[in-house]
Amino acid sequence: MKTKLSIILSIFLSLTVTAQTFTKTTISNANANGAMGILEKEINGDSHMDLIGTSTNSNTVMYFINNGNGTFTQHIIDNNLNQAAYADAYDLDGDGDLDFTAVGYTDLVWYENDGNLNFTRHDITSLNDPTFVRAYDVDSDGDGDIGVAIFGENYITGFFNDGNGNFNRMNLISIAGPRVFNGGDFDGNGNADVLLSSFTGNEIAWYSFNGFTFIKHAVATNFNGAYGVEGSDIDGDSDYDIVAAASNSNEIAWFENNGNGSSFIKHSIDTNMAHAIQVHVIDIDNDGDKDVVATGFGNTNGGSTTNHQVAIYYNDGNQNFNKVVVDNTGMGPTNLSVFDFTGNGAVDIAFAASVGDEFVLLSNNNASISEVTEKSFEVYPNPAKDFINISSDQTIRLIQIFDLTGRKILETKQQSISIDKFPEGHYVIQINYENGKVAARKLIKL
Repeated sequence: MKTKLSIILSIFLSLTVTAQTFTKTTISNANANGAMGILEKEINGDSHMDLIGTSTNSNTVMYFINNGNGTFTQHIIDNNLNQAAYADAYDLDGDGDLDFTAVGYTDLVWYENDGNLNFTRHDITSLNDPTFVRAYDVDSDGDGDIGVAIFGENYITGFFNDGNGNFNRMNLISIAGPRVFNGGDFDGNGNADVLLSSFTGNEIAWYSFNGFTFIKHAVATNFNGAYGVEGSDIDGDSDYDIVAAASNSNEIAWFENNGNGSSFIKHSIDTNMAHAIQVHVIDIDNDGDKDVVATGFGNTNGGSTTNHQVAIYYNDGNQNFNKVVVDNTGMGPTNLSVFDFTGNGAVDIAFAASVGDEFVLLSNNNASISEVTEKSFEVYPNPAKDFINISSDQTIRLIQIFDLTGRKILETKQQSISIDKFPEGHYVIQINYENGKVAARKLIKL
């Protein structure tokens, strides 16, 4: 089924896709012992997507500046965060630059950016095995807060910024062994919900909330070793479905939303992804339907790891998925990041290989950006934080902005647009001209 987003991306990318091939390169193997966290962020304002990384055995928090050609330059923020697990970046002190936050086995910290990518560490608190962290303005008060999955304390916890870089703790959701949390609108009411996985509870659930009261909605209660989880419209019916990985049962599955989030139907995609870890949903082959990218850590026997995989599950449009292993040499793949890092219009895959002790890029060799579409209008600034301007030498009839699930965020005729209320992330701007032509470009919201 052709979704609105697929049409937009087809216009934007103008891809001619055959069997996709990927070229593996090492982003870095320095300070990468037990490489674990990886996340895309535009850090230095040059419009090339950069990466954040953590390594547990090296106790290191780092970032990688994209040189624009698929190579990266590593920069160390901290090499003394005990078993560094995951990191994120957000403007936590409201001074207009990206700060970092990270979790280690016993710590939650944030790193204050002086504006020149020099960082000062601030210890927030001690925690018992936090595994996942996100930074964003949770309470919409204009400063950055921090959400943490605390595996050893069975909580999703918010740390709320007082505006001066001091954080007050509030336990938000109690659930056994939380591993990953994400967002989405699962009941279709236009409000953001929280989606999370419970590793020890073998559970996937989403939570609606009013203020700080969270209401649980069970999705699956026997998903053995629930790990990575993400919401997206898989079947093209305009509601949020769920894709998840079950590490203990080696499974990748998607859960079909009945339309209002009250019930979900499970569909197994793969039951042979050894210790499935992470998932990401994207139309990677640009054929108009949602595919799934996933990592499988593999089987560990003594000092060796086998059956480790990074795989793409290609959707045929009817939610039948064809598995293609795109890498089985990056040992112990854990977290992944999916984006066009090389700038050729094709979606690449970056991942952390925790047994191979490296950060890896799989460069997609199979697409190019249409120059006609790319030059048909301009968006500036881009990346942007508060507002954007759109200019074109053609008469614009309508401007629409979509998020990367295909949901329309804004429709306007104004060519100066406020985006300060948009969540940080990536969007597609579609321009409808008076002559009937359509063009699209990517937008990065800081």
